[in-house]
This record gives sequence, C-alpha cells and structure tokens, in this order.
Amino acid sequence: MEALKLTRALKSNTALQTVTQKHGHVRLANYANKSWRINLDRRESGPAMIVASLDGPSTSTRYLQQKQADLFIRPLTQFHMDQNPNKDEEMVVAKLRLVAAAAADRAEMHGVLAEQRDGWNKLLLASVTNITLAALILQALPNHDSNNVVVTLLYGFSTALMCGVNKIQPSQLAEEQRMAARLFRQLNTDIHTNLALPPHLRQDKCAESFLAKAYKAVLALDEAYPLPLFPGMLDKFPKIVRPTVWWPQHEQYHQTQNRRPHTDNNTTINGWSAEVEEELRGISETLKTGDIAEYVGLSRKVLGANSILAIAGPLLTGIAGALNLNGAMLSMSMVAGVLGVVGNTLSHAGQVGMVFEMYRNCAGFYHLLDSSISDTLSEADPEERENGELFHWRLALQLGRDPHSPLADSASKFAGKLF
Repeated sequence: MEALKLTRALKSNTALQTVTQKHGHVRLANYANKSWRINLDRRESGPAMIVASLDGPSTSTRYLQQKQADLFIRPLTQFHMDQNPNKDEEMVVAKLRLVAAAAADRAEMHGVLAEQRDGWNKLLLASVTNITLAALILQALPNHDSNNVVVTLLYGFSTALMCGVNKIQPSQLAEEQRMAARLFRQLNTDIHTNLALPPHLRQDKCAESFLAKAYKAVLALDEAYPLPLFPGMLDKFPKIVRPTVWWPQHEQYHQTQNRRPHTDNNTTINGWSAEVEEELRGISETLKTGDIAEYVGLSRKVLGANSILAIAGPLLTGIAGALNLNGAMLSMSMVAGVLGVVGNTLSHAGQVGMVFEMYRNCAGFYHLLDSSISDTLSEADPEERENGELFHWRLALQLGRDPHSPLADSASKFAGKLF
C-alpha cells in the first residue's frame, strides 16, 4: 500500500501521532492556525491513502493537492513504522524486508525439493516393485534352474534398494520440504502484515525486537528442515518422539508460567483482563493434555508400524534370494518375494513416513500455540503484550473456533477443532 502524507504542512508531533494512533478514523490536527482533517481513505481499487484537508465542507482534496507543494508518496508500512522517522528506524525496515525476501526465496527452494523428493518416492517405489516382480516371473518359468543366478542378483539388488529407500523415507522427505515451504511463506506474510499494522497493534511493539525474532525464525526453520540430504538429514526413526519445533525458543517461555493475573477482575488493559488470562491458561493446559498428547501418541503408533514395514520388506526379499539357491524351496522363495514387495508397497505407496511426519507436525503446531500463550502471559505489563482482542482472534482462528465464542470448552478434552 502507498500512503499520501504531509511532511511539511504537518510538522506537529501531535498531528503525526493522531494519524498513527487513530488510523482509519477522521481526526483534527492544528497547524498554521488552521484545522486539518486527517483520515484514511480506502478505495475500491488502487492503494489506500492518508488524506489531509482543511477542515470544512467546501474544502476538497484536489484543492489541497493544488495548493500544497509538499505532498509526496511514501509507503504506508514505513509511515506506521515510525512517527518521527530517522535513519535507524528506516534501516530496521530495510532489514525486515531483506528477511522477508530471504524467507520467500527459501520457500521456493523447499517447494522445488518437495516436488523432487515426491518424484523420488514414486520412481523408487516403481523400480523396487518392477525388479522384484521380474525375479518372481523368472522363478515361475519352466527352466527356472538356468535363471537362478539372475534371480538371486535381482533379489539382492531389490533388497539393497529397499534398505536405502527405507533409510531416507522419500515420502517423509517430501512432507518435510512441503511443511518448510509453507512455514517460510507464512513467515514472509507475517513480516509484511506486521509492518502494515500500526505499532500498538503489532505482536511485538519494538521494531528491533521484531527484527531479531524474524531472522532467528529463519535460522530456526533452517535447522528444523535442512535443505541437504547428506549431511544433516533428520532422523527418520527417532527413539523418542517429540513435537516438531521450528521456532526460536525465547527466554520468556522458561519463566514461571503460573503467575497471578496482572489485571483486576473488573479492569481491561489493552484488551487484557483477569478473565481472559484465566481462559488462556485453561486453553494452554488443554493443549498439553489433549491435542499435543494425542498427536504425539499417534506419531508413536505410525512410527512403530513404519519401523516394522521398513525391516520386513528387505528381510523378506533377502530371504527370497537366499532360498532361491535351493531348488527345493522355490515355492517358499516366491512367497517371501511376494510378501516383501507387498510390505514395501504398503510402506511407500501408503506414504507411512509422510503420515508420521504430518502427525508430528500437528503436535508441533499445537505446541507452538501453547508456547505463544505462555510467552504472552509471561509478560508482566499488559501494555507491552499484543492486543488481547487480536490475540484472542488469532488464537481462535488457528484453533478452528469461532472468535466470538469462548475458547474454553469444558465438554471437550481437545482445544483444537481444525484437525
């Protein structure tokens, strides 16, 4: 968006603060013994403009633009960034735009890798299946004794290929990259959204602090979802299943979370009251005991099933190759080969690794909401927090709930309704 701003005609700090703090509403400011009317003009097409005009029904914007030579175009995001612009604050905006550009670039890279690794899954699955089926067909031929060496080699190659595929889990690799691409796009959007908001409505009112969190978020995503396959690939069969963490850990989160409310029951400060805080504490507890625990449990079950399939497929094809050397056990060899290819198909055509990663990311999503609540409530001064009403709306939308309804639901053991 672009904004039309007076720079010389409106030198008064009061006037500038009026525009920033009362955005979207008509307000009056005095300059040169005249009353100026300031409001945000939102158009159906084209950019919104901050319009200043002499107070009075007969004064038009066109007359003001003709008479004043000190009007110029300036980005609205930068206008909201600072009431008294200086080089330091403009540098913060420039750095934030660099972080947003880096996030957009990484989103594109991860998106390309997601398509590539999904292609790997399809190609490797087809290759293993065809090789094993070729071995089974050769075994079924009347003169199978002359093909024993070829069949054994085919089973051996199929077993080695299965081991490699099960180690890297291509469907899980693709899901990791898809998730990373989505999160980098979300970060890019969050940066532009926060820049467009006036300071008192942002999640972080300090521009330098927001910049630090933004670039740390990029680094945390790089660590959570690495681009290279080797080295740095995430463990596909972890011994301990935890929710995925893709955000930087803040010191506030490690502070005591069970504090007493910072506001009176009858007082609302910046959208915060004791009732709102207690509701959020209840949601946080429900997230821990309900949503996060549920998806961590599902992740463990899927991981266990995938581990069995990852071992069974190569083991069965290896046994088939060994039994093929003994002509008397040809039938058992063929049965083992069929079972091996079935197990491999269930694992990779069913994308069990992707399902495990999806469940773990779902647990991470609810863990992020819980961390967001804890970080916000750990801030002692309600004025320094994000606006309580906006925080409630954002949390409700992320949970898939109606923002106009209470978030706490005693009848349900889960906080989220989105998934």
